[in-house]
Amino acid sequence: MEKNYIEKIVETEQRSKSNTKRLDEHDKKLEELSDVYIALTKVNDKVDNIDNDVNEIKQDIKEIKEKPNKRMDLIWGYIVSAIIGGVIGFILIKLGMK
Repeated sequence: MEKNYIEKIVETEQRSKSNTKRLDEHDKKLEELSDVYIALTKVNDKVDNIDNDVNEIKQDIKEIKEKPNKRMDLIWGYIVSAIIGGVIGFILIKLGMK
Protein backbone atom coordinates (compact mmCIF):
# COMPACT_ATOMS: atom_id res chain seq x y z
CA MET A 1 0.00 0.00 0.00
CA GLU A 2 2.80 2.39 0.87
CA LYS A 3 4.41 1.59 -2.43
CA ASN A 4 1.28 2.83 -4.25
CA TYR A 5 1.36 6.06 -2.28
CA ILE A 6 5.02 6.55 -3.01
CA GLU A 7 4.45 5.94 -6.72
CA LYS A 8 1.55 8.38 -6.71
CA ILE A 9 3.68 11.00 -4.93
CA VAL A 10 6.53 10.48 -7.42
CA GLU A 11 4.08 10.79 -10.31
CA THR A 12 2.60 13.91 -8.82
CA GLU A 13 6.04 15.48 -8.33
CA GLN A 14 7.05 14.65 -11.90
CA ARG A 15 3.81 16.07 -13.19
CA SER A 16 4.32 19.13 -11.03
CA LYS A 17 7.83 19.67 -12.44
CA SER A 18 6.52 19.20 -15.98
CA ASN A 19 3.68 21.63 -15.36
CA THR A 20 6.07 24.17 -13.82
CA LYS A 21 8.32 23.93 -16.86
CA ARG A 22 5.34 24.38 -19.19
CA LEU A 23 4.09 27.34 -17.19
CA ASP A 24 7.53 28.95 -17.36
CA GLU A 25 7.52 28.51 -21.13
CA HIS A 26 4.04 30.00 -21.34
CA ASP A 27 5.16 32.96 -19.23
CA LYS A 28 7.97 33.63 -21.69
CA LYS A 29 5.55 33.42 -24.60
CA LEU A 30 3.13 35.77 -22.84
CA GLU A 31 5.93 38.28 -22.32
CA GLU A 32 6.85 38.03 -26.00
CA LEU A 33 3.21 38.49 -26.99
CA SER A 34 3.00 41.49 -24.71
CA ASP A 35 6.06 42.99 -26.40
CA VAL A 36 4.53 42.32 -29.81
CA TYR A 37 1.26 43.94 -28.69
CA ILE A 38 3.12 47.04 -27.51
CA ALA A 39 5.02 47.22 -30.80
CA LEU A 40 1.80 46.82 -32.81
CA THR A 41 0.16 49.56 -30.76
CA LYS A 42 3.04 51.91 -31.58
CA VAL A 43 2.87 50.96 -35.26
CA ASN A 44 -0.88 51.54 -35.26
CA ASP A 45 -0.37 55.01 -33.77
CA LYS A 46 2.20 55.82 -36.44
CA VAL A 47 -0.10 54.53 -39.19
CA ASP A 48 -2.89 56.73 -37.82
CA ASN A 49 -0.56 59.74 -37.89
CA ILE A 50 0.49 58.92 -41.45
CA ASP A 51 -3.16 58.56 -42.44
CA ASN A 52 -3.91 62.00 -41.01
CA ASP A 53 -0.91 63.48 -42.82
CA VAL A 54 -1.97 61.89 -46.11
CA ASN A 55 -5.50 63.28 -45.71
CA GLU A 56 -4.07 66.76 -45.10
CA ILE A 57 -1.83 66.45 -48.16
CA LYS A 58 -4.79 65.31 -50.27
CA GLN A 59 -6.81 68.31 -49.11
CA ASP A 60 -3.92 70.67 -49.91
CA ILE A 61 -3.49 69.15 -53.38
CA LYS A 62 -7.23 69.44 -54.01
CA GLU A 63 -7.13 73.13 -53.09
CA ILE A 64 -4.08 73.70 -55.32
CA LYS A 65 -5.80 71.98 -58.24
CA GLU A 66 -8.94 74.09 -57.79
CA LYS A 67 -7.09 77.45 -57.77
CA PRO A 68 -6.60 77.63 -61.58
CA ASN A 69 -10.27 76.79 -62.09
CA LYS A 70 -11.29 79.60 -59.76
CA ARG A 71 -9.02 82.02 -61.62
CA MET A 72 -10.43 80.95 -64.97
CA ASP A 73 -13.97 81.38 -63.67
CA LEU A 74 -13.04 84.87 -62.52
CA ILE A 75 -11.42 85.72 -65.86
CA TRP A 76 -14.44 84.41 -67.80
CA GLY A 77 -16.68 86.46 -65.54
CA TYR A 78 -14.71 89.60 -66.40
CA ILE A 79 -14.78 88.78 -70.12
CA VAL A 80 -18.52 88.14 -70.14
CA SER A 81 -19.14 91.33 -68.12
CA ALA A 82 -17.01 93.34 -70.56
CA ILE A 83 -18.85 91.90 -73.56
CA ILE A 84 -22.26 92.56 -72.00
CA GLY A 85 -21.15 96.08 -71.04
CA GLY A 86 -19.90 96.69 -74.57
CA VAL A 87 -23.12 95.42 -76.12
CA ILE A 88 -25.21 97.59 -73.79
CA GLY A 89 -22.98 100.60 -74.54
CA PHE A 90 -23.28 99.97 -78.27
CA ILE A 91 -27.07 99.74 -78.04
CA LEU A 92 -27.23 102.94 -76.00
CA ILE A 93 -25.03 104.77 -78.54
CA LYS A 94 -27.24 103.53 -81.43
CA LEU A 95 -30.32 104.73 -79.59
CA GLY A 96 -28.84 108.19 -79.42
CA MET A 97 -27.39 108.33 -75.96
CA LYS A 98 -23.94 109.75 -75.72
